[in-house]
Amino acid sequence: MKNNKLSLTIWIVTIIVLIVSTLVKTPFYDKWWFVTLLFVFAASIVHDIFKTKMWGRLSVLGIHVSILLILLGGLLTFTTSQNGNVHLAVNEPVNTFMVDDNQVQMPFYVNLKKFDVVYYPGTMSHADYVSYVELSDNGNILKEGKISMNNILKYNSFRFFNEDFDEDLEGCTLTVQHDPWGIVVTYIGYILLTVSMLWIFVRQLTVKPGSKSIKSFLVLSVMMLMTSVAHAGELRTLPQDVAAELGDIYIYNSGRIAPMQTFAKDFTCKLYGKPTYRGYTSEQVLAGWMFYPTYWKGTERQVSKRDEIKHLVESFQTGAMTKIFPCQMPDGTVKWFSATDNLPENLNEEEWVFIRKSTGYLNELVVKKDYATLSETLQKIKEYQRKNGVAVDGTSSLPSDFRFKTEKIYNVWSKYNYVAYFSLLFGLVFFVLYCVYTAIGKQIPETIANISLSISWIIFAFLTFLIVLRWIVAGHIPLARSAETQHFMAWVSLLIAGLMALKKNGRVSTVATGMIVSGLMMLVSVMSSANPKITPLMPVLSSPLLGLHVAIIMVSYALLAFMLINGLAAVVVRIFNKNSQLEIERMATVSRNLLFPAVMCLAFGIMIGSIWANISWGNYWAWDPKETWSLITLMIYATALFKDMAPGLQKPLNFHIFNILAFLSVLMTYFGVNLLGGMHAY
Repeated sequence: MKNNKLSLTIWIVTIIVLIVSTLVKTPFYDKWWFVTLLFVFAASIVHDIFKTKMWGRLSVLGIHVSILLILLGGLLTFTTSQNGNVHLAVNEPVNTFMVDDNQVQMPFYVNLKKFDVVYYPGTMSHADYVSYVELSDNGNILKEGKISMNNILKYNSFRFFNEDFDEDLEGCTLTVQHDPWGIVVTYIGYILLTVSMLWIFVRQLTVKPGSKSIKSFLVLSVMMLMTSVAHAGELRTLPQDVAAELGDIYIYNSGRIAPMQTFAKDFTCKLYGKPTYRGYTSEQVLAGWMFYPTYWKGTERQVSKRDEIKHLVESFQTGAMTKIFPCQMPDGTVKWFSATDNLPENLNEEEWVFIRKSTGYLNELVVKKDYATLSETLQKIKEYQRKNGVAVDGTSSLPSDFRFKTEKIYNVWSKYNYVAYFSLLFGLVFFVLYCVYTAIGKQIPETIANISLSISWIIFAFLTFLIVLRWIVAGHIPLARSAETQHFMAWVSLLIAGLMALKKNGRVSTVATGMIVSGLMMLVSVMSSANPKITPLMPVLSSPLLGLHVAIIMVSYALLAFMLINGLAAVVVRIFNKNSQLEIERMATVSRNLLFPAVMCLAFGIMIGSIWANISWGNYWAWDPKETWSLITLMIYATALFKDMAPGLQKPLNFHIFNILAFLSVLMTYFGVNLLGGMHAY
């Protein structure tokens, strides 16, 4: 985009309108004036293409044309698509679907042959919803297919998604989408944008290898390939080794089968805000509440969530939460029960007595302090679990021994709060040292630089260890929840810092920035949840696109956070040393080298998320607050890429200040939108 105040004005107005749109309660995306604004925006792009004779720069032309195609695709979807739903009953074909209050006819019949809910083995957590349907015309079967989450049925320009199901599983509701033009045109725009941005990025690396950050390319490649001790007082509990044996049995917890140790850790964190209490382990705390409740009553924290904690304690004391006994149901599946639950009628008398009497017998042994027999009884319970945790068809509800042991290791070492404090402390120390040495015009000693890099790699290695453990335990890449994405961003920040520090110039500032960003992200995670649970994924999240979508956006945010800290350092140096222009320019060069990879990753992440949404929900853009703010952030940072549109940002200090202010949009996108609701609020 050349020139111009007009292009810049239209660009800024569009950003402002999008910001306002997320704050008002009544959306106006379908209003004539908003559509007109998008037309004006598109017209300004066409004007710039011809005014600058952009066909001489094919990669830049490709980006501009791709934006036009994406806008055109959205317009076609808005004007020509039909979105509705149809309710199907088993073996009752229909050839119409409802759009608002209107009935629309399809050129074929849709017939539901069967509907099924798939559960995670041994649990009542939904793993998937499956509709088996056939499309026919005049008795001729046109297509048979299975509709499940992230697996839609397509025929011609019609697409079918699961929306709801009847309680008796004899019927379901499908979302029907008929969009003959919009999706195709939009996807062509995505492809062209991807090719054009990669073209520019690779050309910058090869034509001017010295001026662009090759480390950013390495980081992107990696991401792409990844797809307080006190005496106990009067409290009573089991000895630590015996309590550890209690933590070694299985329990149905948070929709999956896990070690009792995990349940103990969750329970202790809920009650006390951390996984230990007065020197007692989580298992000892759980045992104390289980066998000596009168001694522990009143020790739980009262500062917040009082009703929730009270309910937790009451539920635990009834025994309903300790579902440790697997039983085969009449249909051959396995379900887990507590000793106080209504047990299945097909249970034999021996098993019934074992389940009902086990808890009381454990209490008796604890009173007698017969810990040897207690250990034997716990082992018998575990043997019972292994024997009865297998369904008739051979499907085991128990995790593998390797995953079980890995989870116990993870529970011991997953101390993100300590890592956060450690990373943040050393990051701030090295950041201050860098600013001081730069302000007085001296080179920071090589010894300090090497120490900072070593500490950074140690923290990175430990985070890698924790993420791998959590990945093994969860059975999927840990990027589905806010705490997991924050841990991942902390890891990415250290990786970027380490790769950039391969170039010795500015090593300390880079490493300090990485540790500060990493520490802050882990600290935010710890503040929001002392112990983020590992739970089964919602069916819609069981998609390989989830990991790719989140990972690439986290890389973008990490790069933008680097630019923020770099900008803050530049401002601090400028305040204390008026003659630091060369250093400020060097820091600006580093941030400029990160800008395009950051914008590119954010664009890729948005596009992948759009495709994922289209596959799962049948809508590639819904103007959800988080979607909209991602677009706003992309547009804000893209402003600095167009040198002639915003020439003032070419001045180093202005560019640093821009990066500081622009990061507010990242904070809004990641945190602020949670206050606005929407499907991405968590």
